[in-house]
Amino acid sequence: MLTVSVVNDPATRERLSATAIRGFLRLAEVWRLRADEQIDLLGGSVSRSTLHNWTRGAATTTLNADQLARVSYLLAIYEGLQRIWRRAPQEADAWIRRPRVEEPFRGQTPLQLMREGGIIGLASARAYVDGMTGGPPSRAEYPAPPREAV
Repeated sequence: MLTVSVVNDPATRERLSATAIRGFLRLAEVWRLRADEQIDLLGGSVSRSTLHNWTRGAATTTLNADQLARVSYLLAIYEGLQRIWRRAPQEADAWIRRPRVEEPFRGQTPLQLMREGGIIGLASARAYVDGMTGGPPSRAEYPAPPREAV
């Protein structure tokens, strides 16, 4: 995850924004996120017209610290899920819409938690996925996937 000093540095945010926007748009496509879901995941700070401009390739916006952190969480969640279901990537992509009984979801889908819980919901979902994979993506040795992924 990006550190606070990185996301607060304007030059770094400007440098990372175009790549983060492209990554977010690709994730939105893979997860089949509607515009309202995308807006919620980005914290409501992006308008429908901005999303439309981004999809047309007009991604000249510099993301603010909150938006960049949110995209970082989402991409880390995606990457972790892909590691868990490396043999069934469609299962990884469907995971966000399946209700989960365990903490932190308590019957919600991961997507609901991330939309309604804001940055805390994103952090909680990321921590859950990291726990399932044995740690953040930077780990060299990956443990076996959880039983539900096999």
